Amino acid sequence: MTELLTLRNTAIVLDSTCDPPSGFLERPGLFMVPLKVHFGEETFRDGVDMTSQEFFVRLQSAAVLPTTSQPTAGEFLAVYEEARRSYENVFSLHISGEMSGTVRSAEQAAAQIDGVEVYDLRTVTTALSLCAERLRVRLERGCTIAEVRAYIQHFTDDCKLLVHAATLEYLRRGGRIGRAASLVGGVLDIKPLIQGIDGTLQGYAKVRGLKKALASMERFVEENSRPEDELYFVTIEAVNDEEPPLIRALIERLRPNAHFVLRGHVGAVVGTHIGPGTAAFAMIAE
Repeated sequence: MTELLTLRNTAIVLDSTCDPPSGFLERPGLFMVPLKVHFGEETFRDGVDMTSQEFFVRLQSAAVLPTTSQPTAGEFLAVYEEARRSYENVFSLHISGEMSGTVRSAEQAAAQIDGVEVYDLRTVTTALSLCAERLRVRLERGCTIAEVRAYIQHFTDDCKLLVHAATLEYLRRGGRIGRAASLVGGVLDIKPLIQGIDGTLQGYAKVRGLKKALASMERFVEENSRPEDELYFVTIEAVNDEEPPLIRALIERLRPNAHFVLRGHVGAVVGTHIGPGTAAFAMIAE
């Protein structure tokens, strides 16, 4: 008989770009490996040494944009060894390899220890936490390792992410989006909507004002889900309290079977590249 994977015997490792709500990672079986943000000679571990609020205060007063770096294979290995002391199975879920070398460090570490499987989820920010939370639901009732692997593949293929950026300047300066795309930001209140496609961030719409942004978000939901779908979603914000409740209401109005899972807060590493004033959402149909 195939042994069932449960919350008692299975752990999930995330990196700090999962941008979770407060307390999310404090539950048993969840581990996090932090990326780092560098302000000149000072280095801070994302989500450990600096809160989201502290980061954005410092970012807005910084003369030079901070830089970021991925964890080392050794840092991943230390967390995997800790997790394996208490759990038989470890699933390690990470930011797109197109955006960061984090998943490669994770793979190097996993090659040195049994019981760890590493996945590039081809997305970023609280979408990673959404995958972890939906896996935990399956582990809570018990599931096979094949079911876990199948769900991760489904999530990687079908999770949708849409970001309403206050400006593309941070993405441009960080090299995460084409230089020409930055021209639409900061002019006559034009703020871009960016979608995640195959592990990268690409333009979706150019909008002026919140009303038109919400209309474009509505179109995105309609294009990427069906009315009958069981839709699980998260909202995400970076110094933006106004939009997440509006996004939640929009999705729940459009999709009667939509389930709000959590509201994430952009941390230092994602915040370095996306900047303040951003709002976003991620969703998966099941």
